[in-house]
Amino acid sequence: MNIIETNELTKIYSGRAVVDHVNMHIPEGSIYGFVGENGSGKTTIMRMLTGLAEPSKGSYSLFGISHKDRKIYGARKNIAAIVETTSLVPTMTARDNMIFQEMYLGIKLTDKERMELLTKVHLESVGKKKVKNFSLGMRQRLGIALALINKPRLMLLDEPMNGLDPQGIAELRDLLIELNREEGITVLISSHILSELEKIASIYGFISHGKLIKELTFEELQNSSRKSLLVKVDNINQAEALLKSHGMKELNISPNGNINIFDDVDIGSVVTLLHSNKIKILAIKSSDESVEEFYLNLIGGGNGNV
Repeated sequence: MNIIETNELTKIYSGRAVVDHVNMHIPEGSIYGFVGENGSGKTTIMRMLTGLAEPSKGSYSLFGISHKDRKIYGARKNIAAIVETTSLVPTMTARDNMIFQEMYLGIKLTDKERMELLTKVHLESVGKKKVKNFSLGMRQRLGIALALINKPRLMLLDEPMNGLDPQGIAELRDLLIELNREEGITVLISSHILSELEKIASIYGFISHGKLIKELTFEELQNSSRKSLLVKVDNINQAEALLKSHGMKELNISPNGNINIFDDVDIGSVVTLLHSNKIKILAIKSSDESVEEFYLNLIGGGNGNV
């Protein structure tokens, strides 16, 4: 069963389609990695799914219920969303923020249930510390604790890793995997940190300029990704010129100085070529195309920030 489906979903602002006839399919129990440049339409789609914006054309369904059906209001009670920002009261403690959210939702938890949620997001020891004194990672985890109050079947997370340090990213990543595997929560997540999406997503949707270009599972992505030979050398410019002069045209120079050779070449011949021209090889290995590389190749290079 697809927990989310969209049919030609379109949103027009000022005469421009910021979401352009999008057809998404998100299976129940999956973690759907939503990939696209700034302004590609990811946030607008999440806003429509949560009822914060109305489609201009097309439709969508949640849990098999059309957004045009009055039952959609009941269906949304099974959704938790953090879109654009986490709503927290900075002058309150974590516990008081939870009580405030319970009042808004019309739910009342016991202190034991609140502590269980705080423990789940690893905030059991914050005590009476005010949220304004939390790190960004702690705030994001508290936001997820608030989102879990209504025991959702589906979570929508818009750039939840933005601004987090490596430890905060790792903690959030592990938490999402735990919620998905142990609680069975389906997750729709967008993130600019594509290396992290690679570690958690079971299905991907690639969107650019409002159009959904491709949907594929993790396994399909692995099979579709180009294989390359990754080489790190002491003289990038000389190595690039040399490789091109010997017929290797599909090269990509990464910002960290690695050369990815996508041509079908033998690793031994590349080593011999570089060595005979006195270019020192610092590292060499076979590599699969990353999610970011796949996306940029999909849209033809692109200049937008993913």
